[in-house]
Amino acid sequence: MQKFRITKNLYLYQFPPFEGDHVGYNIYAFIEDNTAMLLDTGFEAHGKAVHEDLNSQGINITQVLFSHFHPDHISGLPALAMPKLYGNHHYKNTLNKYIDKTKHHYFEGLNELNENSVLHFGEFDFKFEFISGHVECGLYTIINDKYIHVADDIMTSNKSEALLPAVHISGAQAHFDSLEKLKSYAELTLLLSHGNPISGAEQVLTEISQRQSYLKALAQSESPLSLENAVAKCTTQFLHTEWHNYVYR
Repeated sequence: MQKFRITKNLYLYQFPPFEGDHVGYNIYAFIEDNTAMLLDTGFEAHGKAVHEDLNSQGINITQVLFSHFHPDHISGLPALAMPKLYGNHHYKNTLNKYIDKTKHHYFEGLNELNENSVLHFGEFDFKFEFISGHVECGLYTIINDKYIHVADDIMTSNKSEALLPAVHISGAQAHFDSLEKLKSYAELTLLLSHGNPISGAEQVLTEISQRQSYLKALAQSESPLSLENAVAKCTTQFLHTEWHNYVYR
């Protein structure tokens, strides 16, 4: 685990990929005096490590905001001491699909967000954009109009190497459309669930367009595309191209 300071009272906990993989895992911690709000909890070992680090400083995790409800974002919750929870109100379908029902009780009482919701924690103000495509319960989280957490819409390795969008064909157009929303936030620094922050409008727009090229090819094709044809207009070299094998399953 590595810990990086993003700005005053905002820290990134970054965890390495599993062996043979390129996908790292991020948890963000917002600090207010002796309390913390997390954005995502990673897998259980990740959530436990963050809890232990903050606890060693006398900081209690009192709130958790989920960017979406895939296992690598929510499975750390059992390691925490029943914090107040927030997430997209579409979360239940994803929870039912990926999480054993014996663990659903951890999410009871979750505060359901909509696009007009505003949260405040310490010096941080949070606004939201609903997104779908990668998953139906996604959130862009705008933080103090300076940062935007983009869930899994843009992913890189911990070395900032681009990862292929992870999407089923049924969500390709929605994923493209979500990234179109993101263009209006290009002046903000992107905080990723997987990978390092990205800043500078030109770089942000480039990252968006590379992924949109792939997604557009998928969405507009009337028949299944090979990986080679799907990335034909992309100039970046994506890692985890094997994810393309799941697009049409």
